[in-house]
Amino acid sequence: MTSIGEVKLALDQGCELLRDAYRCVREAQGALDEAVDALGKASANHHQPLVPPEFARAREMFEDELELIVASLELARRLTTEL
Repeated sequence: MTSIGEVKLALDQGCELLRDAYRCVREAQGALDEAVDALGKASANHHQPLVPPEFARAREMFEDELELIVASLELARRLTTEL
């Protein structure tokens, strides 16, 4: 049988992983924004757009992923508190 302390430790570790994931997603989001800006500027001197349309969808997905991570982190914290 697992003790409450072990469950709390596992939840704390999970929260740390979620915080790491949040930071990684934010960094990736920033890198994509920089790439879109650079490609957008380069497109001004090119006969067709250089920014792939998938980049716009990726930007939307970043927001969804960040919301999911935050919601998961909040639930894990709440569960830890209730234990």
